[in-house]
Amino acid sequence: MRETAAEVLALIDSDRQFERLLRQGLTPQQVAERTGEDERFVLTVKRMIDRGEPVRPETPEELGFRRFLGQISSQEMMDRLRTWPYTFGRIRDYDDYERGSWDDIDSLRRDGLLSDQEYDELRAITDPMPKPPDDPMPWEKGWKPQ
Repeated sequence: MRETAAEVLALIDSDRQFERLLRQGLTPQQVAERTGEDERFVLTVKRMIDRGEPVRPETPEELGFRRFLGQISSQEMMDRLRTWPYTFGRIRDYDDYERGSWDDIDSLRRDGLLSDQEYDELRAITDPMPKPPDDPMPWEKGWKPQ
C-alpha cells in the first residue's frame, strides 16, 4: 500500500508542478527540461489548463494517502474531511457507476487507511446529506432505454 500511495501522490505532485510552471509562463518544453519529465506529460496538463479543467483537484483519497505517508497529520486530514463537500456515487444506466467523493472514504476504510472511529465520525456527518437517486433498472417501473 505504501508503494501505491507514493506512486499516486508522485503523479499528483508532478502534474501540479507542471501546472505551476506553465502558469508562470514557461513553455511545455522548458517545463519538461526543468523537471526532467517527458514533454508529452506536460502537454497533457497544458491541454487541461487550456480547456479550463482543474489539474489534479484535491480528493479525500489524496488526503488519506498523505496522512498514511506522514505528509500531513491525522488532525489535519480529519479537519479537512469533516468539512469536505461530499458527493455520492450512483448507478447510471444499466451498467455504469458514477463515483462520488464519498467513494474515496469507503476505499480508504477498506484499505485500512481510516480507522473505524474516523469512518464513523465522517459517516455521522454525511448521513443526513441528500443522496442522488440511482437510475431505474430495466426491471423497474420508469426504465427507458438510453
